Amino acid sequence: MEVIKYSDILRHVVSYSQRVYSELNADDAEAISVYLDTRLKLIWEFYPWPDLVRVEKRYYRPLYAAALTYDAGYEVYYPTEEKYYQALKQTQGNVPTLTTHWAESKQTYSPDTWVTGTAYAVGDTVEYPPDGLYYACHTAHTAGANLASNWGQLVEFDKYVAWKQTGENEISDVLDVWNSNPRTDKKADQQNFFQSENGVQVINGPNIVYVEYRQKVPCLLHSAWTSGVDYNLDDVVRFPASGADFDLYKATTDPKHTASGSNDPEDSGAPWTLIQVPRDFRSFLGHGAAADLLLADEREQLGGVQNSLGDQALRELLDKLERQEKQTKQMNVINR
Repeated sequence: MEVIKYSDILRHVVSYSQRVYSELNADDAEAISVYLDTRLKLIWEFYPWPDLVRVEKRYYRPLYAAALTYDAGYEVYYPTEEKYYQALKQTQGNVPTLTTHWAESKQTYSPDTWVTGTAYAVGDTVEYPPDGLYYACHTAHTAGANLASNWGQLVEFDKYVAWKQTGENEISDVLDVWNSNPRTDKKADQQNFFQSENGVQVINGPNIVYVEYRQKVPCLLHSAWTSGVDYNLDDVVRFPASGADFDLYKATTDPKHTASGSNDPEDSGAPWTLIQVPRDFRSFLGHGAAADLLLADEREQLGGVQNSLGDQALRELLDKLERQEKQTKQMNVINR
């Protein structure tokens, strides 16, 4: 993706609003950042721009790792078996197929009712009448007066891809879900899904899915990077802190980090990532934010002109993409 520096976008806004870039004051610069932030969200979410759409392979739960310690109830995906499992008790180094520590995760369970005096083997499952919950036996025994500690609770498996997954890009607007990569497999099938507070729910989907989504719109509200200041995750700064040319960067560490000369946004391995704005958006953003600034100055006629030019820039961008580059998304047709 070809990107544009934030300071270059700012120059467009200043020019269109009949100001002088070298004389831009702090109040106007802050107002423009608000207008640009609003306008960026508008165009970012207006259309599934190819530069902003990703297709990624995702699991519903983290992959099993032998070195980790898992508490009871933790769910993992075990590639060897291509299945999901949940820990029945705290465990480390025991593969998920060991029923003394794990049980296969299922969306529904239909076990027998727990009965006092019954001899239960490892792997047996029951429904416990006092609480109506399901359990799997991890230690062979004969049932006493109550459930005791020989069981691990079974939770119905909720098939969802979380919005945020460790080591993965954050999912924003979901456009589609597939059973295989639609960019490499012409026979990939779309999956039924819906969105919840947990993530992308795929009730009857396969154990591995490919999520097609739009990247999260970046925030353009920022402050000047300052050595010695503590920055939290997702804080946005301009760097260099002074001068005519600069970019915006987002903090990537959680918890916070303290800025220093050895971890400024341009240092290799520093806890910052460049905020990337597609160059194709520059005309819409420049005219749109200039219109907002002029209207705030009560210069309605000039503001209206800039607003019209922003709309025209958006139409031209869509025309370039759909008519000239023929990038309209094709519909899958099922032949019966």
